[in-house]
Amino acid sequence: MLSIIVPIYNVVQYLRHCLQSLSEQGLEDYEVILVNDASRDNSMGICSEWCQDHPQFRLVNHGVNRGLSASRNTGLAEARGEWVTFVDSDDFVAPGTFGQIMNMVGDEKVIEYPIMQKHLSQHPQLLTFTDRVIDFGEWLNNGGHLHCYACNKLFRRELWHDISFPVGRHFEDIFTIPLVIRKAGSIRQVPCGMYYYCDRSGSISHCPDQRGWMDYVEAYSKLLTLPEAAENHEIYLRARNGEIMFHRTSGTKKRIVPRHHMPLSFAFAKGLSFHDRLKVLWLWADLH
Repeated sequence: MLSIIVPIYNVVQYLRHCLQSLSEQGLEDYEVILVNDASRDNSMGICSEWCQDHPQFRLVNHGVNRGLSASRNTGLAEARGEWVTFVDSDDFVAPGTFGQIMNMVGDEKVIEYPIMQKHLSQHPQLLTFTDRVIDFGEWLNNGGHLHCYACNKLFRRELWHDISFPVGRHFEDIFTIPLVIRKAGSIRQVPCGMYYYCDRSGSISHCPDQRGWMDYVEAYSKLLTLPEAAENHEIYLRARNGEIMFHRTSGTKKRIVPRHHMPLSFAFAKGLSFHDRLKVLWLWADLH
């Protein structure tokens, strides 16, 4: 029923904890696909040892390092389950999470479950849900673009027939996951289970470089081209913020984000911080 895809690269200090958590999911009909992306530490040795003792686990090796997106795409090509999900090898999943969710499956095509963001940091953030089904537009405009992680969702494998992660790009989830949910048409959110998204120093999300900021801007700019995001000024604000950071790291003033109508009234929208309100006013003045 479920294929769990785990990309692996140089995570020897976290890997056993991740794999142990996946063996405690209360599942019978499942597989765990470990994609070793040419790790230079003993990650492959740990995977080989684990697969010998756990028949549901199998190992696929890349001859050369190809990156997170390519590893996920390899896992999708190898998957045999009706459903697929992704787990990063330095994260872990609460016991019984996938078993609970699979017991709830109906005719939905995407299921989103709770996630502890920035786990192990000084400021962890819990994101949880009530049990409901919402369409893609509502999900996106209710802040879905802020939690479009691949890792706290289960997908019908058929959705990935003509969609893949962009190889060589940072912020691959922003490029990809909204398109998958849009193809599904709706998403079911459930309150059970927990994904622990661990906060590790040195990750791309902590320290984007010039190329990373360019990818960030392009990912959010592509979201703005979707009809459902036409009036989503929060997405535009994120794209423009990324553009500003790109300018700082590159030393150029290249315009990347297309101009977008943003009413002054957005500065007084609920939920914006004082800093964001000032940013909106500054961007509004820049566009007029």
